[in-house]
Amino acid sequence: MNPIDRGARSRRALIRGAVLAPLATAVGWGAWRLAFSPRPQPTLLSEGVVVGAGGVVRPLPPGASCRFEPGTRVPAADPAAAAEGGAGRASSAGRADDSAAATAAGGGVLSDEERTALVRAARERVAGAALPGGRWAGAARDALADLLALIGPVLADADGSDPISYPAGAVVAGPVSAWRYVWPRDASFAAAALSAVGLDDEALTVLEHLAALQGVDGGFEARYTAAGTVPDDRPAQLDGTGWVMWAAGRVLGAARPDVDRPDADRVEGRLGVCLRRCASRLLELTDGPHRLPPVSPDYWEVAEGRLTLDTAMSVLLGLEAAARLVAAGLDLGAEGEATAARAVQVRAAIEGGFAPGWGRHRGDDDVDAAIALTAPPFTAALRGAVEVRRGARERMARVSGGVGPGSSWRDDGVSWTPETALLAWSAAALGAGGETGLAAEADELLDWLVDRRTGVGALPEKVAADGSPAGPAPLAWTCSLLLLALCESDRGR
Repeated sequence: MNPIDRGARSRRALIRGAVLAPLATAVGWGAWRLAFSPRPQPTLLSEGVVVGAGGVVRPLPPGASCRFEPGTRVPAADPAAAAEGGAGRASSAGRADDSAAATAAGGGVLSDEERTALVRAARERVAGAALPGGRWAGAARDALADLLALIGPVLADADGSDPISYPAGAVVAGPVSAWRYVWPRDASFAAAALSAVGLDDEALTVLEHLAALQGVDGGFEARYTAAGTVPDDRPAQLDGTGWVMWAAGRVLGAARPDVDRPDADRVEGRLGVCLRRCASRLLELTDGPHRLPPVSPDYWEVAEGRLTLDTAMSVLLGLEAAARLVAAGLDLGAEGEATAARAVQVRAAIEGGFAPGWGRHRGDDDVDAAIALTAPPFTAALRGAVEVRRGARERMARVSGGVGPGSSWRDDGVSWTPETALLAWSAAALGAGGETGLAAEADELLDWLVDRRTGVGALPEKVAADGSPAGPAPLAWTCSLLLLALCESDRGR
């Protein structure tokens, strides 16, 4: 049996075509109405990724099947050998002709020698990783394999154009279309996730690449090409500086006490200039009398006229991380020494501006996923934020079972996996701290995320109203957040 079959369609793929009948009975009138709404539902853009000839990473077309060598995204020579690493799901791949296999596997059939070399390289990258166990062990293994496949790849496009080489540490958001860029926010979470599973060298390489992208003023653009250029006129997003500093704090700090962490001197040697610029930038952004940063677009990727909670919290988290790094012995200069006091002021300003509603915008109560940033695992809970967090999932819920970016985001029934995974991580951390209702929520959201993966185990960006995966798969940000949530859940048990 060939490991790759573009002709054989999985049971899940067949279900995707039978939408209307299940909508009426399984998810009710709301989804039935959505099926006829003028806004089209999103579709799946890639089933996953496969590492093929020459180590080129290629997107698998929607509906394609592939059996992988365990713990990798290299197609298996013998599908039976991959059964133990298939994330607990049986593949529906049938026998395919060699031309289909060659296309999906990177333009040529892998020789045994090259397959062995690719598998060895993939397993060397994950050597020493401490992944969560239990019923989600396979999902964690898949998420890590996909995340690593999107870091510093030679990435082919579905249109057949020449593959693009990304620098070491470059975290590509997704394997297709407009997602083939590096977002500092996504990359920062990837560094945090890699560190959480003990892959600190990989995490530091991601941070080094971010350091190379940073402007001399300490800021970051919204996204970058493989060459480090800005692809369009999308405005810069101020949260990048805070997220990079936060990620550095996670890599250095004892996020996993059972894993050795790099010492302060090692981080300073690689990242000192970048982090000193970040500290200076964070102080500059909060230098006004109200101590809040300026208005900026954020992860919603829309123009903003008012300060959002994500932008404000990213700055606070960056300042708090800088203060911890200084306490750990990292020299961030005079600016670094000033971050602890400034963090106290910014925390008070955020509470004054966003409490008690803790909405997306200052003074409102339109809750969004950034509510997760106002309490553990990100920071000590801000005043009144946990109470709002308890009801956030219900207010952001979508008919497909996850959540939208926020309560004021259009309700088209589509769930977004990064926001759902962010709430899962938040719920796991708060649940471990005694919020029993949120502990149960964490389990439910994690089960939902794992069950909505594609047929090859990849996490999509979205889940359509009918429950089918949509958008690019895998999405690096969701892979990172799932790993962080699973590590948090694993520690709390």
